[in-house]
Formats: sequence, C-alpha cells, structure tokens
Amino acid sequence: MRMRDKIITAVCRTVDGIEWTTVKVGQDGVEPVRQESIPMAFSGETAEELMASIELPEEVVENIKGDISVPLRTADMLMRVMELPATQADEIADMAALQIDKIAPFPTDQLAFSHEVLQQSEDTSLVLMATAKRSCIDSLGDTFKEKGIHIHSIDSRDLGWMQLLNDAGHISKEGCEIIIINDGIEFSLIVASDGVPLAFRMLHAPTSDTHGLDEIVYEIGYTLTTLDTEYDLKSPSAIQYWSQDGLSASLRAQLSEKSGLRVHEHSLGELPPLSEGIVRRALADRSRIELIPREWIEHEKNKQLRKKTILASSVVMGAWLTALLIFSTIYKVRDFQLSSVKERADNIKPEADKALENRRKLKALKVYTNRSRSALECLREITRLLPIGDIEFVSYNYDKSKGVSIRGTAGNDKQVDDYFVALANSPLFERLKDQSMSTKTTKGVRRTVFSATLALPSEEDGK
Repeated sequence: MRMRDKIITAVCRTVDGIEWTTVKVGQDGVEPVRQESIPMAFSGETAEELMASIELPEEVVENIKGDISVPLRTADMLMRVMELPATQADEIADMAALQIDKIAPFPTDQLAFSHEVLQQSEDTSLVLMATAKRSCIDSLGDTFKEKGIHIHSIDSRDLGWMQLLNDAGHISKEGCEIIIINDGIEFSLIVASDGVPLAFRMLHAPTSDTHGLDEIVYEIGYTLTTLDTEYDLKSPSAIQYWSQDGLSASLRAQLSEKSGLRVHEHSLGELPPLSEGIVRRALADRSRIELIPREWIEHEKNKQLRKKTILASSVVMGAWLTALLIFSTIYKVRDFQLSSVKERADNIKPEADKALENRRKLKALKVYTNRSRSALECLREITRLLPIGDIEFVSYNYDKSKGVSIRGTAGNDKQVDDYFVALANSPLFERLKDQSMSTKTTKGVRRTVFSATLALPSEEDGK
C-alpha cells in the first residue's frame, strides 16, 4: 500500500510581504520545491512588525497546506549554546530544561522552551537551548487560528538562514567566523566555530551610521570574550556580512577598522528564500528546536482523535442503519409474502377441507370395496402356499388394517421354515412379522407349534 504523502509548508515574513515554500514528501522522495510570495503594505516600522501583528491575506490562507512551520526572530527568543554530558536524549532534554530555568528572565510557566543537539562526541553534547515568551507564541498562534490554520512547528529565522548558508558551502568548517544577518526583519550576530554556531545575539542599532557600527563592534567583542571563558576559540578571521541592501564602501571600511577584521559582504538574494531553509530543517532527520507549546500538541491530537472518533462512529452508524434498513426491508417483504400466503390459504381452505373429507371417504370406500386382499383371498393364498406334508391350521384371523394372523402345527420345524419363506415371498403380503416356533408333545406325539402375522400393503401405497 502506498504511504500517504506528507505536505510541509514554511511561512515567513519579508520586508515587503509574505513568502512560503511547500514540499510534498512521499515514498518517491521530496517533490521539487514550490515557492510563492505576495507583497503587502505594512504600517509603522516594517522591521519591527511581527508575524503575529498582521492579518493573513486570503491568498496566503488558500495556498498554505499541510504541516505549517513559522520562524521567530532572535529578538523574540533567548538562545544559548552549552556543553552538556553525552547521554540519552531524554536526559539531555531534562538537563536543557534545567539550564533554561536558570538563565531565563521569566518564570518557566510563562515560557515555551526547547533544545537542539548541534554536535555530539563520546563525552559531550553541544546543545542549543531556545526559549520564547508564551504571549508571543500565543499571539502568533491566534493569527493563524483566526484563519482556521494550525501551526505545527515554530523555528528560528537565524537557524533557517544558517541552514541555507551551510547547504551552499558559505560557512567554513575550520576556524572562527563572525556572521551578521540583516534581512530587514532579522538583524543578528552569530559566532560559529568550525561550522557550528556557538552564540546568537540580537543587534539593535542600524548600520547606517557610526553609532550602529560601534554597537556591532561592542557586541562582537563582548560575545567573543564570553565564549573565551567556555571554549578554546581561535581568533576570528573575518566578518561575513549578509544583507539584502548591502553596506556602503565607507561603512564597510569603518566596520573593518573598528573591529580589526576583514569584512566580506554578501547578498541574501544569492540564497533561496528563508522559508526554504525552514522547510529543509523540517525535513532533516535530526532533533531541532520546537517551540510549540505542549497543550497545542495535545489539543491537535484530541482534535484529530475527535475527527477519527466521529468518522468511525459515522461509519458504524451508517453500517448499522444500512443493516437495519436491509433487515427491515427483508422483514416487510417476508411479512407481505406471509400475508399473501395466509390470504390465499384462507381463500382455498373451504375447498381444501372439502377435498380432504372426500379423500377420507374415498379411502374408506376403497377399503370396503377392494376385494383383492379380502379375507377369502388371503385364506386362499396362505392355503395355496402350504407345503406338502403334515401341517395344519389351528386359527385364522383377518383384519384389513392389521393384517392376517395364523396359528398352526406341523410335523417338524423344516416344514414351518419352508412355509414362512413362501409366505414372505408372496406378492399379496407386504411382510411377515411376529413369526414364532415352539415344540409341544401331546400323548407322546411331538409337534411343532407356529404362529405369524402377515401385514397387508397400505391402501395409500396404491396397491
């Protein structure tokens, strides 16, 4: 049986609209990526608007299907990378939850948190822990829920971009790199060592002035200093600056001078859309952060269970009603047939009773008029069959319904045996029954005494 296809869709904000990527996963693999986008006009500061604050256009609602994944900005999340002991997955999850409880600025009941194993060796696991306020996630969920859409996954924009950069070979597998991503929505700093991200920082000030450059340089220095206390980091070789609009030559030179690092500028337009990176993460066969609240999952499971229960109940009820209809139809047909038979029987009953009475009279008449098996005829037959020798009758009784009973004596047993055989073979009698023989001696004379009953054929046999 063919496995049912699974559809995954990632929906992302852009500076001037919304874009989404949809893939279909089946037995034959992943179908070619289908990507779409629509422009939208946003009020206020576009870069500061959240997906949760906009109303989804009907064109988006009609086209996004399957398991929906939506990413959050680094500004809406707290992300930390820590080394934990290498152990079972459930134990790593418990340790990650404990560490999040220590570093989170809000009570855990107000947060959604998750973790992702970035790298694992025999002794240690490099784990990314992420958390976000429930109010932000609930607002995002409400935006989609108003359109009847359930979000299945909440990811990170930074991790989506990192997926695309890794797949395109833009992240070095050796040494330390500073990566800045500015897509108009996300403005963040990522420090990677040997291709593995170790820190994610949100940047606030724009790079359009000297003050913004000073903040970037400060965040780079602060982040590297913090990481040096935990990891044996190599000196960063360069700043990889990825953006939509790019830096002017003047700002690029100032950033290089202030940071002491070369600045390599890249365009995010060289990469596929961010939504494709989110979909690729969803397709990857490994653990990843998942900020969907547990009650959302339970609610969706209960919803699906209710649908299955309703469907199963409908099938059972339909089958029961069908069976009831069939049985009712059969009963009505049989009842109609029975009524017809009863009506017919009532109509012919007088004639049938009269026919039975005539048959009884005819039978009686045949009994008294049929002389073929009369007492005289039977006496003639049993007399004719008497064997030659000393044999004689003592009694002869005739009853047309019961047959003929005879008793007599003979000189020896053989004469009686021969006589019984002859009577049994006679076509006049149906069978010989109750035959018996005994020996009696009178005045010194020994005689064989015999008796038998000769059954006559029934008149119903037509004889």
